[in-house]
Amino acid sequence: MQETPRHAANGKGLDVGTAFVYCAEKQGNKISFRTQRDAFFDIEYSDFTKEMLTTSKVNYIQKDEKLYVVGDEAIKFANIFNKNARRPLSKGIISPSEREALPMIELIIKSVVGKPKYKGEIVYYSIPGPPVDVDFNIVYHEKVVHGFLTKLGYTPKSINEGLAVVFSELDKDGFTGIGLSFGGGMVNMCLSYMSVPIFTFSISKAGDWIDQQVAMAVDETASRICAIKESTLDLTKYVGLSKIETALSIYYDNLIEYVLENIKREFGRTKKMPRIDKPITVVLSGGSALPKGFLDRFKGVLAKVRFPLEIGEVRVASESQYSVAKGALIAAMAEEEKR
Repeated sequence: MQETPRHAANGKGLDVGTAFVYCAEKQGNKISFRTQRDAFFDIEYSDFTKEMLTTSKVNYIQKDEKLYVVGDEAIKFANIFNKNARRPLSKGIISPSEREALPMIELIIKSVVGKPKYKGEIVYYSIPGPPVDVDFNIVYHEKVVHGFLTKLGYTPKSINEGLAVVFSELDKDGFTGIGLSFGGGMVNMCLSYMSVPIFTFSISKAGDWIDQQVAMAVDETASRICAIKESTLDLTKYVGLSKIETALSIYYDNLIEYVLENIKREFGRTKKMPRIDKPITVVLSGGSALPKGFLDRFKGVLAKVRFPLEIGEVRVASESQYSVAKGALIAAMAEEEKR
C-alpha cells in the first residue's frame, strides 16, 4: 500500500443500504460501482458443501457448524429452499435481532469497498436520518460501520443518505431541492439549500415493508416477492395483473402516500420553514424507485398533497440505485482535494 499519493481520483463513496451495499470510485474519467446484496442464508456444514461453494466461488463464511452464503447467492438459495434470506441490516441500521449481523455486514462491506489505495484514504459512508415514525437512534450503527472501515485502513466519514442524493443529482440546481432515497429498509429525505441541509429525516416503511405486506397478502415468501418486484414489476399497468402484481401495485401506492404525508407533517411542525423564491426540484432515487411507472405514481399522489413548498420538476435519478454512493464519492473527492 502506498503512503500518501494525492490526485483527484482518490476517495470512495459507500452506500450502506438495507438491501444492497454499493461502492463508488473514480477510475479515469468515469465512476465505477461495485455492488453486493445485503443478505445471507445459512446451510448445514459438510465438507462436500464447503468444497462446492468454494469451487463455485460463492461468498460464504463458516461459523460453528454452519455455512453462511452471503450476497446475491443468498437470495438464490432462499428461493430454491422456499425460505426467506436473512438480513444483517433492518430498517436502515444493523439488525438488533440478528446474532450474526456484525460478521456478515463486515464481510459484505469488505468485499465491496476493497483495500484503500493508501493508508487513510477518505471514504464517506451513508447513514440514515433520524426516523420520524419509529423510536430508535443510529449512533450504534454509525460507529460500528466507522470501526469496520477504520480497520481496513480508511479515514471514514459519515454523510446523511438524503444529502448524498442532493450532491449526486442536484448540481445543476445549485444543490437546492429535495433528495429522496427509496431504499429497502427506509425512505430518506433531505431538503437542501445551496448544499446546506435544512431538513433531514427518515421514514421506516420502504421496499422491505412492501415485500412483507405483499407476502402476507398472497401467502408467499418475502424473498420471492422481492425477486418479482426487482425483475418484472411494471407500475404503468392497471389491468390484467396477477395476484402478486395487484398486491405490489396497491402497496406501492400506500407507501408513496405514507411518505408524502409524513414529509408534509414534518414540514408543518417547523416554524422555520425556508423561503425559497422559486419552485424546487424533487429527485427520486434508490432501488425501490426503479420499477417502471414509479415516477408517474409518485406525481399522481403528490398532486393531491398540499405542500408548503412550491414543487417544480420531479424526476428519477439517472442511475437511481447508485445515487447515494455517487453523492458520497463526490463528498470524499472534495475533501481529498483539500488535503
